[in-house]
Amino acid sequence: MNGIYNINNDIAKIAKEHTLITEYVVSFNKNLKNRDKKFFKGIASFFNFLEKELLSHFRFEEVVIFPASLVGESKYGHILMVMTLQKEHGMLENRLQSLMAEIKNLQTSHKKLSNELIEEMSGFFDDLKTHAKREMTDLFPMMDANPKAKALIEVYAKELTNI
Repeated sequence: MNGIYNINNDIAKIAKEHTLITEYVVSFNKNLKNRDKKFFKGIASFFNFLEKELLSHFRFEEVVIFPASLVGESKYGHILMVMTLQKEHGMLENRLQSLMAEIKNLQTSHKKLSNELIEEMSGFFDDLKTHAKREMTDLFPMMDANPKAKALIEVYAKELTNI
């Protein structure tokens, strides 16, 4: 997340932050496809890093991006989209916590990773990818076209760094 608070008033740059999501999705899917045993033995560490970065990313969106978007554009459809995206954050966070708890149980019980759990992980990453794509293709272009929203991004990001 280095440099995330240096927005330079350009919504498109925020989309770069979604590369972290892409990297995790691609890494998981690649290792799943290859059935990489070493990767899945270290799945707990993978999810620990994901949790830290994803929750930080969600927080930034919820305290900077979403408020700037709503203040910059108050049309009903736009408000519903932002509310849906925020709700998805909560659902994704809950699923992440559930997956991490299941992984921790496996570690303490010394059981093997089941195909069902791998499928749950895969579904989580598919939904995370879909969520990020919706932000990049629907929300960010709307904000980029709205001078008020773009100006508020910088203001809110600076306020966040002062907290």
